[in-house]
Amino acid sequence: MRRLKTTVLSDFLNDLPLGAFITYAYWYAYQKTHDQGIVSLLGTVSMIALLLAVFGGYISDKYSKIKLMRFLIMLRFIFIAIGAAFLLLNPSMDVVVVCFVVISSSVINIVYNPLTEAIAPALIDNDDELIEANSWVSLANNIATIVSSGVATIFVAVNKPVISLIILLTSVVISFIFLGFIKPDKAPSYASEMKVKYIFEDFADGLKLVLHNKLIMLMVPIAIVANFCFYVIWLLMPKFALTVFENYRFVYNGIDIAFTVGGIIGAFTFSKIKDRVNSAIVCPTCLALQALSLAIVGVSSLVGQSLVSAIVCIGCWLFYGFFNSIFSIVYFSVVQMSSSKDNTGMMIGAVMTIFSIVNPIATAMSAPLGSAGQLPVLISVLGLIMVLISVMTFTPIYQRIFKKYDTVYRK
Repeated sequence: MRRLKTTVLSDFLNDLPLGAFITYAYWYAYQKTHDQGIVSLLGTVSMIALLLAVFGGYISDKYSKIKLMRFLIMLRFIFIAIGAAFLLLNPSMDVVVVCFVVISSSVINIVYNPLTEAIAPALIDNDDELIEANSWVSLANNIATIVSSGVATIFVAVNKPVISLIILLTSVVISFIFLGFIKPDKAPSYASEMKVKYIFEDFADGLKLVLHNKLIMLMVPIAIVANFCFYVIWLLMPKFALTVFENYRFVYNGIDIAFTVGGIIGAFTFSKIKDRVNSAIVCPTCLALQALSLAIVGVSSLVGQSLVSAIVCIGCWLFYGFFNSIFSIVYFSVVQMSSSKDNTGMMIGAVMTIFSIVNPIATAMSAPLGSAGQLPVLISVLGLIMVLISVMTFTPIYQRIFKKYDTVYRK
């Protein structure tokens, strides 16, 4: 577990400033150009990177995960250093440099994200530690997210891209140093066979791997509908906060912080009750409650747009983050347990790809849907759709699959 905790710390130091810089980059690009197209481009690249996660998962299964993580962090350092040097030499290209760093990081994340999601099984001594390990990973990710929001605020206040890049470089170097103290896990015996052409040749096999995993296949329709509804709602939150709660300027920041704080509380709470977790109960319940939280966001704003409604809205996002965090830990732990350690990365990558396939569609649809009617009504309807689709997980066919892995959580 010590190796895992050190790896989590390294990942934390890598993710925290990067998340802050990306948030700052969106603001900076629009502030300098007033061109929403540039911001949309950055977001689209990030979503495409998610869709390519299955390839990243395949690559992560071919190498020692610690060694691959070191390589990717070093690669990230090189791209950031190139951007910082170019910015120092040519300050007028500031927007180009900022976009270059964001896009290059998104490309690296094609491999980095499924790698870090699948790293826990490779660094623990026995499967009984898997849930605790994933709790640590989730907790660190949530803390990095909320702290990065604060750091992004500082980046915006200073508003000097070169300073932000130097801070990012420093943190990436420290992250790399921490990885140097970790004994690498062993690469699979077939690692030497890794070639680019094999990624495409084995892509069909990777999809078959997913198709033969009943748990994932049963969750696909639920995940697609739920993700579509969530991303439409989430992308409409800035407009929702500024129009529905125009008199309360704290709402949007409150939503962002509450979402992340809820995730942290959820991960921490789960780490304390993990020995008593029953996945057949926890997964469906958390999925339904997180959906209900979003439905209440819309309904409460329909009832009134007072200070109380604003607080209820923020509170609902806190609960959403809480239940979503617990659901994610349990579900991805079950997915990890349902695959062998040699193809965990491929499995996680495939799950991330399939579950994220509607994200670009949701991005495109958020604008017309947001202008088609009242936002509170739209959010209420989308939230209720999520509630209805989550009810499927209480049916016997889903319950049988989850119960198959319940012995993992009962000590």
